[in-house]
Amino acid sequence: WNPGADGQVSTLAVDGATVYAGGFFGTIGGQPRSRIAAIDAASGTATAWNPGADDVVRTLAVDGATVYAGGTFTTIGGHPRSRIAALDAATGSVTSWNPGADGHVYALSVDGGTLYAGGVFSFIGGSARSRIAALDTTTGSTTAWDPGANGWVYALLAVDGAAVYAGGTFSAIGGQARSNIAALDTASGSATAWNPGTDSSVAALA
Repeated sequence: WNPGADGQVSTLAVDGATVYAGGFFGTIGGQPRSRIAAIDAASGTATAWNPGADDVVRTLAVDGATVYAGGTFTTIGGHPRSRIAALDAATGSVTSWNPGADGHVYALSVDGGTLYAGGVFSFIGGSARSRIAALDTTTGSTTAWDPGANGWVYALLAVDGAAVYAGGTFSAIGGQARSNIAALDTASGSATAWNPGTDSSVAALA
């Protein structure tokens, strides 16, 4: 399996027989694709799915018939979307879901009816949120969940409603001192007692 890309690949998401990719590339899987693509997991060839973005796609999350994308783009799928968007997994068309963010979105993780977003933004989904937020997957509005972070959030992992793990460059999140990595209560947004700490930034979680 060797789709190849002519530029950096920043994110991958797998759904069945499809691998979604986002990044800086203009060609991948043997086809021109502007920063976002779907690749056949068996052949490595790009599928017909082709929304295109005008700037970097840094994170992807798949939830059923929807592919969520975040990054530095302001247009995707031929429509204006400020750094975050929802795409039809079958057609690549942009849906009406449109929370918008005033800064880059680096991380997305979906859990049930909630999409968690992290990055460098201070406003998203119609509300002030410091670099981390929870968005309603139906309305695009922010929920009441608001842990806040004092540094960039590069990685998020929501686990079955039990916790949201966050990684980045922060020293405080969820009302507690935490060195670049933390677990957040999904109800209150407070940091839990889990506190491994790191001496440098955390860019990925699994």
